Amino acid sequence: MAAALHLQTHPCFHGTCQLSPPPRPSVSFPSSFRSFPSNRRSLSAHVKAAASSSSTTTLQEGIAEFYDESSGIWEDIWGDHMHHGYYDPGSDVSGSDHRAAQIRMIEESLRFAGISEDPANRPKIIVDVGCGIGGSSRYLARKYGAKCQGITLSPIQAGRANALANAQGLADQVCFKVADALNQPFPDDQFDLVWSMESGEHMPDKPKFVKELVRVAAPGGTIIVVTWCHRDLGPSEESLQPWEQKLLNRICDAYYLPEWCSTSDYVKLFESLSLQDIKAGDWTENVAPFWPAVIRSALTWKGFTSLLRSGLKTIKGALVMPLMIEGFQKGVIKFAIIACRKPAE
Repeated sequence: MAAALHLQTHPCFHGTCQLSPPPRPSVSFPSSFRSFPSNRRSLSAHVKAAASSSSTTTLQEGIAEFYDESSGIWEDIWGDHMHHGYYDPGSDVSGSDHRAAQIRMIEESLRFAGISEDPANRPKIIVDVGCGIGGSSRYLARKYGAKCQGITLSPIQAGRANALANAQGLADQVCFKVADALNQPFPDDQFDLVWSMESGEHMPDKPKFVKELVRVAAPGGTIIVVTWCHRDLGPSEESLQPWEQKLLNRICDAYYLPEWCSTSDYVKLFESLSLQDIKAGDWTENVAPFWPAVIRSALTWKGFTSLLRSGLKTIKGALVMPLMIEGFQKGVIKFAIIACRKPAE
């Protein structure tokens, strides 16, 4: 396979992955990303305009700084998987189950997408778009014996991910770099599995994000997007209710999120690019115990003192965690998975 040859000779797998953090000025969160278009029909135009403006650069700098600041405390308390856990609805969740639930999230996502366990058909080349500190990449590399490249906006995350890969003996299989998911540094048709675990919510241009995922997928390759969405709009609705928009705006301001979209918006984007086997799932009930558990961990002495040391952005994010619970409980926020396949040549 041409893609396999490309990655086997890629300098990222020969110890030359350069990750020197570029200096970034302190930035404020632009007001344009705290508001939503009043008319639902203007979403595409709004997102494209935002993506073409200097506000996108400011947003990306804010995302990078947020994760530069907060990733250490998250790893210290929760480990190297920076995503929700997957739980059986209504289950009695013990405190020790949360890290296992994060692994279940990976496994359930693979199962939902129909990823083969057959050694002859399992993914051999994977990209982790929005990789955090590389937890999913290392798990998938071990599971499938695959090569995996991860990209993130955070130099701190990329450096830590590479350090963990080296420490775990995976430096010849996984590599992490600072890169923009909207302009990925990969040729076309590269990856058997394109993996995006809770990074889509940060993307200011959802159409471009989806196009990039499709572009780098190999013919016949699978794309998995697990992301936060707002609820699907009803047939007579053109926008969310004002109170719903206000709630999401407050979350956007703390977590450096641009315009949200619905699960059906993602499905339509993949349909417009002629992807095959498109399916979506609502896992909101399956992640319900997660944010209460994160809040409980923040209220421990270890969590509290770590927050105080972490910085203002992390503290601001912690203060709006109850709004995530409110959004899920009131049906405004949906935890979605979308999976599809690129047509084979």
